[in-house]
Amino acid sequence: MTAAASNSKLDDGQRQKLFAYHFRKELTAETKRREAAADKTANRKVAKAADPTFTGQKFDHYLKAHFGEDDQKPVDRLKSDRENLEWLGLIPATSGGDLLAQIDRVDNEQLIQAKGYKAGLLGLERRSPYDGGSSDDKLWLASFDAGKAEYETEIPDILARLEEDADAESPPDLDEDEAA
Repeated sequence: MTAAASNSKLDDGQRQKLFAYHFRKELTAETKRREAAADKTANRKVAKAADPTFTGQKFDHYLKAHFGEDDQKPVDRLKSDRENLEWLGLIPATSGGDLLAQIDRVDNEQLIQAKGYKAGLLGLERRSPYDGGSSDDKLWLASFDAGKAEYETEIPDILARLEEDADAESPPDLDEDEAA
């Protein structure tokens, strides 16, 4: 018997029931995790069928960057990956080892717009991370609204077009009279 078990005032039957109580919570959490993983896999298959560039790796990278607390980390990773590709001779070297030309960089205003737009597009909460009423706050909120509006107006059309394309590729249904 372990030290923890010997200190317990529960008999073996009670300990078994207590374990079952806690295991039920574990089982529920694991079942939800597996269902979520199955949903994630199914979504990725549908996304990849719609556009072959929508790979699991692309989704994983986007999720990691989305939930990351430091925006510089994905940029540093890109710089390192680019350097590796340069050393392998697969891409041309950048000028002076700089990741992006100065004209390719976004300024603070563009970054705020991009973050607000992304939040609206993804249906996140309409809560700016900037001081309420500030110009940055107003810019983020306007960009959020633009992303949300574009999603709501354009995604139904995009999905309908994809469905039409899928229907056009599938064989026509035969009526019962034609099948006989």
